[in-house]
Amino acid sequence: MGPKTKELIAVLERLDILLFDHDAENWRLWIAKSKRRIKSSDYSGIEYLLSAYGGMGSFSDLVFGNDKDRFVQANDELLELRSKAYDIANEIRRLQ
Repeated sequence: MGPKTKELIAVLERLDILLFDHDAENWRLWIAKSKRRIKSSDYSGIEYLLSAYGGMGSFSDLVFGNDKDRFVQANDELLELRSKAYDIANEIRRLQ
């Protein structure tokens, strides 16, 4: 397992915890499934992860809470981790 893959798994683990903490169960399961595949060197985990992004109702649209002011820190962390996961996964895909 290469350094980018290890970095991606670490980001996905942080995302998993954040999603759990904010009751985003469907997306948490999606991230967990991607992470399991990637950990077992199954490239489909990269494609599965990237398929969560884009389009209406996608992972890219997720925002925690109805009161955005109360969830600023969590949403900032979500944005950072979500972007990082996407960028690393795309980098790994380009190397394939």
